[in-house]
Amino acid sequence: MKRQEDIYPIYFLYGAESFLIEKEVEDLLDRVLSQKERGLNLHIFRGDENTGQEIVQTAKSFPMFSRYRFVLIKEADQLSEDSIERILNYIRTPSNTTCLVICGHTASPWKRYFKEIEKIGKVVEFQRLKGKALVSWIRRRIEERGKTITAEAIDYLIDVVGDHLNDLENNMEKIILNVGQKRMISLADIEEIVSEVRLSTIFDLTDAIGERNLERALRVLDKALESKSIQFRKDEEVSKRKDDPIPLLLSMMAKQYWNIWKVKETISSKRGEEFAPNEIGMKTWNVRKLVEQGRNFSKSSLIEGILKCHQTDLAIKKGRGPKDLLIEKLIIDLCRANNPASFQKKE
Repeated sequence: MKRQEDIYPIYFLYGAESFLIEKEVEDLLDRVLSQKERGLNLHIFRGDENTGQEIVQTAKSFPMFSRYRFVLIKEADQLSEDSIERILNYIRTPSNTTCLVICGHTASPWKRYFKEIEKIGKVVEFQRLKGKALVSWIRRRIEERGKTITAEAIDYLIDVVGDHLNDLENNMEKIILNVGQKRMISLADIEEIVSEVRLSTIFDLTDAIGERNLERALRVLDKALESKSIQFRKDEEVSKRKDDPIPLLLSMMAKQYWNIWKVKETISSKRGEEFAPNEIGMKTWNVRKLVEQGRNFSKSSLIEGILKCHQTDLAIKKGRGPKDLLIEKLIIDLCRANNPASFQKKE
């Protein structure tokens, strides 16, 4: 282990991105203690389980057969006021042989003490990565594994998985294992791994409806209702998709019809498919999929589909029948209404 001399006695790490916090804690631990030293000198406490007295007593103890003792407090925003006050008293005169790392999802109720902490320690916020920063992080993590990845594949991964780094990391591990010796990761490689649990529900459903494949459409619907959730993005609030997926499913069906219509309209009024992504603000992979689905629908059938989704939603809200039967009737009506061959002849 390479020992660093610039170890602060106190670190306060907080923010929405738990993955980055955990990575920083791992890096600090590697700098402070060797694997052999951790058995006697690594102590992990939780704000919702331990008291300030326990934590301070440990922090004040001399390390055993090591230069430092490493004390980690998780869920520090769950500590009681009394515990926080005890820890603050320790922070004002900390042990020079202890590295105390305090972690929390939010800064409260610690924020008013940041100036005191920063006098002898370090405060770092880890915000959720967005935009170019998130893209750069994914590219860097892939390159660290000896691979490269296309921009289109990164866009798809973010759209489907979301921006939680733990979820992205887990999916990247699966992708790396799946591609084997292949160096360049493409959109096709990503779709094989992550699509079956994300956007596929709504894509599969509209595919089946467009093909007038009622049996397949009802099978997709049954699977969605049995799972009690429709996960279109990993960063959706759990409360929005738990227990009752029907309202979200109706909303997403209507949105999918609208997106297909928008792509068809844009392509017909512009010079071609390659201009659609910039024109309507969608990713290239999504436009390509919508173009593919759009071949099974006329513009009028898409408008009718949107209206039928909203009518079904209204019927459910007014209690005009069991929700599962109303949405099943909607799927049957939509499958009967679509005739791909006749639409293609007209358009």
